[in-house]
Parts: sequence; structure tokens; C-alpha cells
Amino acid sequence: MPSSPHSVTRQGVGIFVEWFGANWFNLLQTVAIVAGLFFTGRSFLVDTRIRRISNLLNITEHHRSIWQQVIDKPNLLRVLNAEAKLDIKPITLEERIFVNLIILHLTAVMAAIRGRVHEQPAGQDEDLREFFSLPIPNKVWKDSKRFREPDVIAYIESLLKPKPKKRRRKLRWWFR
Repeated sequence: MPSSPHSVTRQGVGIFVEWFGANWFNLLQTVAIVAGLFFTGRSFLVDTRIRRISNLLNITEHHRSIWQQVIDKPNLLRVLNAEAKLDIKPITLEERIFVNLIILHLTAVMAAIRGRVHEQPAGQDEDLREFFSLPIPNKVWKDSKRFREPDVIAYIESLLKPKPKKRRRKLRWWFR
């Protein structure tokens, strides 16, 4: 048994100094590797954020350029008309191309969301439900969906299904 508590401390320090003298290079190497991994991980997270923002800007730019066509070509406004009579005036080629561009854009956005490089925008489902419920987009969708990817078909079809109405529970028995 050691004679005093200080001698135990001196022995421990001596053992550490001896170990450190023999292993300082290994310790330094390990610390450098761990620090390198930490900074690589941090850099990866920053790069991921930058890529997501870049993707968002790119998607927004394409979205804007598609919808710019409606401003530049007012005859495309009929695509957004809920009272468009297709039996009186059939869909024009220009309208069909415009709706197909939107479908292609949606397909690309869905791929970005699936790949986790883009987040689904708030309100996307309701916006698309409203758009594909309009006469022209609905007709173009029905005519062209056989050319689309199965997950895009499933997604748009799920939006077009009528929502089941929530059944209200009758609480009369509670108040009797």
C-alpha cells in the first residue's frame, strides 16, 4: 500500500507520462483522424443544405418559366378555366403541350422529393388537386397518363379521388 495519497497520484502521472512518451504519435494521429472525420461530416451537412437551396432555386426557375407562358400567351388562360367547354372547343395543341410540361415538371419534382434533395412544398397536394380537376388538365391527364411513371400516376390519381366524407357521430344517446 502506498504511504500517502500523493504517491498514488505521482505513480499515476508517471505511468501516464511513460505511456504518452511511447504513444504520443499514435494519439496525435487518432485525434487528427477524428477531427478530419468531424470536419468532413460538417462539410457534408453544409454542402447538403447548399445543394437543397440550389435545387429549390432551380425548380422554382423552371416552374416560373412554365407559368410565364400563360402571361406571354393569353390563349393558355383557358387551361385554368373551370368552365371550359371541351365539346364546343376541343383542347388545342398548345394547351396540351402546356399541361404536359406541367406534368413533366411535377415528375421531376417528385423524383427530387423521393431522392431527398427537395422537400414537398406546403399545399402541393391541394394545388395539384385543384389544377387536375379543371377540365383541360383533367382531360390531358387522362389521355397521357399511360405514358407516365407508375408512382406519378398513383399520386395524381390519389389526388383526384373524391375524399370520403367524415361521418359525424351522433351524440344523441349521450344527452338522453
